[in-house]
Amino acid sequence: MPYEIAPTTSFPTEAHAQEHLEGLIEDGHDEDEMKEFIETHGNKDFVCYYEDYARMIDQYDQETVDAFLEEFDIMDVEHLEEAYHGQYSSEAEFAENFLNDCYGMPDMPYWVAIDWEKTWDDGLSWDYTFNNGYVFCNNW
Repeated sequence: MPYEIAPTTSFPTEAHAQEHLEGLIEDGHDEDEMKEFIETHGNKDFVCYYEDYARMIDQYDQETVDAFLEEFDIMDVEHLEEAYHGQYSSEAEFAENFLNDCYGMPDMPYWVAIDWEKTWDDGLSWDYTFNNGYVFCNNW
């Protein structure tokens, strides 16, 4: 039972959130998880963004969504699917993987060294965010 409410709409937030919560409980959502969301993000964000948030957790996992929200706002959670580019051990690993995928880097002799960290710093870090191993595109 999604509500079509603009984020700038004013309404009696607690009553509206309670009504929305009750409807989502009927649809099978976990009440404790929703109450935790309300404590963290507030009534208005619950009404406007909880269903997208829950869908992203189902599609990915809690850790991926949390990493995204450390960098972006809750109102952006619907963009996680577009923004998420995987999990890597470092920015350099992402840079190497990204360029290999995009440009099909040829096999190089073992003695050729590419500075993947500098590639990240000078090129990719403008368009991507790295958070605890998770990579997100800043442009959706």
